[in-house]
Formats: sequence, C-alpha cells, structure tokens
Amino acid sequence: MTKTAASIVLALWGKGGAGKTSTAIALAGLAAAEGRRTVVLDADPQRSASEFHTMSRNPTFNVHSTEVGAVATLLGRAKLRYDAVIIDNPPAPYRGSHAIAQAAGISIVCARPFRFDLTLALEWVDFLKHAHAKPLVALIAAPPLRHGMAPPTIRLARERLKAAGATPWRHQITHRLIYPELIFRGMTVADLPIDAPARSDYARLWSAICERNN
Repeated sequence: MTKTAASIVLALWGKGGAGKTSTAIALAGLAAAEGRRTVVLDADPQRSASEFHTMSRNPTFNVHSTEVGAVATLLGRAKLRYDAVIIDNPPAPYRGSHAIAQAAGISIVCARPFRFDLTLALEWVDFLKHAHAKPLVALIAAPPLRHGMAPPTIRLARERLKAAGATPWRHQITHRLIYPELIFRGMTVADLPIDAPARSDYARLWSAICERNN
C-alpha cells in the first residue's frame, strides 16, 4: 500500500487495564503494514510495549522507552524520522502529560464499557479538554455485537459518554481471546488475514484516526 504523506502523532490515554498498550501495539502493526515508518514511545512505567518489542520475532515498528516529561521534546525528532508516532501514556497524569496532550495531533481515550471504567475515562476527557485536545473515546474489550447491533452495555456506555460531553467512537474493539495470544507470540493484528474480525476491529479504529488526521 502506498505510504501517506501526512504524519500522525497519536496519544493513547486511559486507566490501567483499559487496553492502551494492546491498542498501541495493534495500531503500530497496522501503520507499519501500510508502509509507514512507525514508532511507539513507551512512556508507561510498566514498559509493556518495550517488553513486547524485545520478545517479538520480527518487529515491523520501533519502540522507544522514555519518561513522560521527555516525550514532548522527543516528538520533534520523532516526527522527522517517522510517519506514525504512537504514545503509550501512563494510567494517571504525570508532569509532562499536559504537554503531550497539547503536542499530539490526536488523542484516544481507551475504556472498557463499564461504570467505573467510564468514570475514569471521563476524567481523562476533562483533562484532555483542559489541554485543548478533542479526544475520541474508544470502547475496548466490549461484548460482541448481537445480529450486527451493539449490546445494551455498549449503548448505555455511549449514552453516558455523550451526556457528559465526550465523543465516543462509533465502533468498538470486541473482547477476543486472540489479542493476548498474539501478544504472547510477539505478533500483532497485522499478522492476521485482512478479513479476520480481530484485525478488522482495529483497522476501523486506525481508519478513524487517519480521517481525523486529515
């Protein structure tokens, strides 16, 4: 596929266990599959993205471990070297998080579609709005669709997000056992067939990110 000229700087936010790192890895794999030079800036102290990159047999993208306070400075150099820069942020604001929010072109808040998760997701939305960012909330680990329709849990989650002034992504990342299995094997969704549902979920999210970047 032909590489797109427009560079993407994507920041991922959310509580611990919301799927930030899994999403960073999946999207980085898809970006690289398009021919984009891609890097994940691993600012999460757990360094899970860095661990994945170390054990991956044939990584198609780079991962750079860094501290939150250094990310905004790193972005200038990263944008010169890479077509897609994905920032895996910690599960809570740090000194430097505000600067990341301002410097990133796109912010995605990852959230599971459950009450406590949504409460914390909305706190992230407020934080990002104060940084003059316009985040999109992606529902991760969601119950499967029923006859092509979103289940009640998802409908209620989207209603709560909209009522609080947040912008929910119109699709979802369905809970699938293959995601942790891929990571365990050092693989990404980009290693799956194009029509695989697990790949399609993240491909839709990547398309939405590319559209917002234009």
